[in-house]
Amino acid sequence: MPDPSPDEPYERVEPNEAREGKADASDVQELTEMGLEQEEFSRAVERDDRKEEEKVVVDQAFIPYNLQTEHSIPDKSIADCVEALIGCYLIECGPRAALLFMSWLGLKVLPKRGDVFGAVEQPKSPLIVQPGDAEQLAHHYSGMRFDEFEQRIGYTFSDRSYLLQAFTHASYYDNTITDCYQRLEFLGDAILDYLITRHLYEGHRQHSPGALTDLRSALVNNAIFAALAVKFDYHKYFKHFSPDLFRIIDRYLKLQKEKELNGRNVVITDDELEEGEEVETPKALGDVFESVAGAIYLDSGMSLSTVWRVYYRMMSPEIEHFTTNVPKSPIRELLEMEPDNTQFDKPVKSDGKVRVQVHIFNKGTFTGIGRNSRIAKCTAAKIALLALKQRAHSSEKF
Repeated sequence: MPDPSPDEPYERVEPNEAREGKADASDVQELTEMGLEQEEFSRAVERDDRKEEEKVVVDQAFIPYNLQTEHSIPDKSIADCVEALIGCYLIECGPRAALLFMSWLGLKVLPKRGDVFGAVEQPKSPLIVQPGDAEQLAHHYSGMRFDEFEQRIGYTFSDRSYLLQAFTHASYYDNTITDCYQRLEFLGDAILDYLITRHLYEGHRQHSPGALTDLRSALVNNAIFAALAVKFDYHKYFKHFSPDLFRIIDRYLKLQKEKELNGRNVVITDDELEEGEEVETPKALGDVFESVAGAIYLDSGMSLSTVWRVYYRMMSPEIEHFTTNVPKSPIRELLEMEPDNTQFDKPVKSDGKVRVQVHIFNKGTFTGIGRNSRIAKCTAAKIALLALKQRAHSSEKF
């Protein structure tokens, strides 16, 4: 580049020199400060990122208790222990002791007066107090021939209004002196569940927990109760004004009659109904079977032994049959056979039926159909079990 002319001022050369990378002391200091600030900012960002990473690691590794001195117990395990303690008090010390223990736990199962727990009081008669109630009760009792039913079951009611209420459907508007059977049914359901459970638990066969669960499911259900209600003529005294209910009960009675003609002594279960005809089990008959149990309990002064004396006589053949031949739940059997490979889909409703599919990994998919999800799931499990057993039998031949 040629030398500048001596006539040109020096200042005109300075911008060119600055563009070539030259700067005075103030510019150098400013650039240095900017570099330091940028470096400090980068370090701060790195520190923040490092803190976030450390926080994530700490949160993931955080355990809220000492692994060497403490254990984590699931809520269900604690609940099971509490239930077991209540069972201990009930079996060894009696119902009163079990209720006192439950009260100590904070459950309001007994009336309390000051610091003393009282006894459960006898409920009032279900009779609606109004002029002419006694005459109407006598009219219903004689008109429905309840004396014949009392002879059939071997128990005579002191307060006949309990018996009238136990057989009154919500549609039966001729009865204006008591409520319908639903409250008694709620009570009787719990009573029969408890009595049958205790009988199975105290049985001399000493069944395993799984077998006890299967036995209770087989004996405490609407299909068993409805069939027993027909067997002991409950349906003859059941009062309702529902055409649909009349049709359902009539079809069910015909099926039960065919069963008796074929010489079968054990009542029909829901599974048998599903595999056979399209006959619906009348829920109302099972409800009445339970409501009469509740009525006997209240009429006898809340005596569980009286209820069991009446109902064990009616249920003893079925109890003996099932305790001798424990019915294993097909769902539980399938899960025990293929515990890691079994998956049930959610129930799907279509055309008034419920479908459930069960997938067995590498072994197939099986579909069950039923009136409700429980029956459909059981049917799917039974079909899967049958297919798996057939395959196992075929492989043994070869």
